[in-house]
Amino acid sequence: MRLTSKIFATTLAALTIGFASCDRDLNPEGPALTDLYGTFKVKTGLVASQAQVNFANGESVYFTAETSISTDFVLTITGQTSGAIKRIEGKARTLDATNALWQGETSQFPTFQTEMCDVMLTYPGYPDTLYGSVQVLGTRIIDATILDDFENGMAPEWVKFIQTGANMKFTVQGGAPLAEGTSYYKMGGTVAWDWLIGMIEMPKSTFNSGAGFNLNSDAEQVYFNGVFRQLAGLDNAIILLQLREDDNGDGAYSEGNEDMWSVEIRPGATWELDSYKYSDLVTLVNGAASAAIGNGLHEPDKLHRVSILFLANPSSGYAECDTDMLCFTENAPLAL
Repeated sequence: MRLTSKIFATTLAALTIGFASCDRDLNPEGPALTDLYGTFKVKTGLVASQAQVNFANGESVYFTAETSISTDFVLTITGQTSGAIKRIEGKARTLDATNALWQGETSQFPTFQTEMCDVMLTYPGYPDTLYGSVQVLGTRIIDATILDDFENGMAPEWVKFIQTGANMKFTVQGGAPLAEGTSYYKMGGTVAWDWLIGMIEMPKSTFNSGAGFNLNSDAEQVYFNGVFRQLAGLDNAIILLQLREDDNGDGAYSEGNEDMWSVEIRPGATWELDSYKYSDLVTLVNGAASAAIGNGLHEPDKLHRVSILFLANPSSGYAECDTDMLCFTENAPLAL
């Protein structure tokens, strides 16, 4: 009898384990197979969380929709006036604030204006397309120390130098294709005897009532940002960015004795956002990285002036570039 009891107990334990195992199989972790491989069907149409959004007031908007299975989706927001485009992509069965949130940024220049926007939701591999709309009442405020966005022309305090040459163009312009806002700065010309075609300088004395740029002292946290493009069909232009520091704090920059950090930018034919961490900037001599000429420390809080030089090989003929939204950001590169 004792032997029979042991066999029964062992058998009962095995059955219990078996049933427990079966119970776990009936409640697997992760999505159900029908959620991944069932028949695709739109269950709930595309809806914006609000019909109007004012990004300038810190508002945001998200979009909702639901399908019968989890699948790839592409949400495209297009400005009717600006032509700006924001794309949100992912894979889900339900769209909501966690995966379809828009805070006014753009994926493709130009940036959005105050305008009506068309919204389109597609599911790659399926023919269904959903449509909606949302009105932008206020555009996104950029969290940055803006040197110039050229929306009100060029600041009169900037120092501008233009060579004597042919077809010289140094002016604020508007019109498509735009990058940010409605204006940008155009630089162009031919100078047969010098690489330098023209330049603008932005001294610290013109910022914050002479207090300067008010940048973080940690060069790892500071980024210089700008939006640039070159006239289609040309590839000879160089934009040279120079940042001079007042290492000894005497209120001036001593040429050849204090640090000047630089970067060369060779824009493409379409608007591109370029961002550079301050600590990554180097000293350039004739375009080549060289030893620092000051104390060798990256000290953004000691920045004395910013120079934007427009260059081209004098034998290469006409050169032309546009620039917009010159600014510094902290903790991360600029996001437009």
